[in-house]
Amino acid sequence: MTMRQSTETGNGMDARKIVVLHIPHSSRLIPADERAQLSVSEGELETELLRMTDAFTAELFPPTLHEAERVVFPVSRLVCDVERFPNDADEPMSGRGMGAIYTATSTGSSLRTTVSAPERERIMTRWYRPHHELLTSSVDKVLRREDLCLIIDCHSFADRPLPHEPDQDPQRPEICIGTDPRHTAQGLAGALADAARKLGFTVAVNRPFAGAIVPAKHYRADMRVQSLMIEVNRRVYMNELTGDRLCSFEKCREAVGNLLSTAATFFLSA
Repeated sequence: MTMRQSTETGNGMDARKIVVLHIPHSSRLIPADERAQLSVSEGELETELLRMTDAFTAELFPPTLHEAERVVFPVSRLVCDVERFPNDADEPMSGRGMGAIYTATSTGSSLRTTVSAPERERIMTRWYRPHHELLTSSVDKVLRREDLCLIIDCHSFADRPLPHEPDQDPQRPEICIGTDPRHTAQGLAGALADAARKLGFTVAVNRPFAGAIVPAKHYRADMRVQSLMIEVNRRVYMNELTGDRLCSFEKCREAVGNLLSTAATFFLSA
C-alpha cells in the first residue's frame, strides 16, 4: 500500500452531525471477575487477545466534522461480543463456539466451559443489552436533531485468515467495506471504495467480511437510519506479532478520517 496525502472533505455548510461511530472490538480489558470464568492460561489469553482485538480502532477512526456520537464497547469481545445476534439460534458463528458469549478460541480450543443459563443472562444483562441500548439511544438522538443518521461500524482484521473465519482466501484487501442490503444508501459503498483506492488502498466490498450493524429498533423499520462497515487490514498500521503500532499509523489514521468524511458527505448529498 502507498498511502497518499488526504484532505478531509466537508465544509461548514455540509458539516451536519449525522454520524454515529460504532467501535465494538477495540478493548483488551477483561475485568477480574470475568477473567475467572475463562479457562485459558495467561499466555493463551494474551495470544487470543492479540488475534481477536481490533487493536487501536478507537484511535484509528478519528473525530471528523460530521461525527455526532461514538459508541465504544468498554471490554474485550472475549467477555461478550456485542456484534453477534443475542440468540445463538440466529447467530451463524455460534456453531463455532463464537456467539455472543464465546466458548471457543479462534483456533477452536476451549475458552470457557459450557455457559449456564443464569451465567449467560448475567453477562447479557451486564454487557450486551446496555451496549445496544446506548447505540439505539445514540441513533435516536441524532434522528431527533437531524432526521437522518449514518452508522459507521469500525473494525480491523488480521492480514492472514484466522482459523475460525469463514472466508479463508489468503488474498485480503487493505480496506473492506461492508453493507446492508436495506440500510446502505445506493452508491455509497462504490463511492467509498473509489475514495479508498485514490488514497492508495486495495479495496473489496463485503469481503472478507460483510454486513453493517443496525439497531433492532430501526432495522427494516426506519430507512432514515443507514449503515456502513469499514474494516482496516491490520498490516497497514500495526505489527500483528507484537501488537505495536507502525510508523505509518498516523498517516493511516488521517486516511481513515478522509473515508469517514467521504461517507458522510456522500450520504448527505444522496
